[in-house]
Amino acid sequence: MSFRPFSTLCFAVIAAVGACNVALASDDDTSGTTSSDKDKIEVSGNGHQRSFACEGRRAVIEGTDNVITFTGVCSGLELSGTGNSVTIQLAPKAPLSVEGVNNSVRWQSSAEPRKNISGVNNRVVKVPGRG
Repeated sequence: MSFRPFSTLCFAVIAAVGACNVALASDDDTSGTTSSDKDKIEVSGNGHQRSFACEGRRAVIEGTDNVITFTGVCSGLELSGTGNSVTIQLAPKAPLSVEGVNNSVRWQSSAEPRKNISGVNNRVVKVPGRG
């Protein structure tokens, strides 16, 4: 089996699993955890609608249908999952990694981040205001 049909099949499975999670969760359902320490902020699970003060930390988000806003400057973003929406201000040339399906990242920075984008229908857009 060549890589292309295999990767298409994998993304279709990821999309189907994400769609099942959305169908099973009600609008009020939030599951998973959030945590932070001096180096990073982590959000995992489904349905979180939160804002965090980044204060130079790295942001890590894993899950489905999270709506997360980071205030202040973050040192990087790692996002994986399905249907997440993130608004973030990044340090100049910070790493920005997005994996999964139908994720949306709106970013600001004074310099282009080091992007690593994979998956299906992910949108990574610079918003006016910085840089």
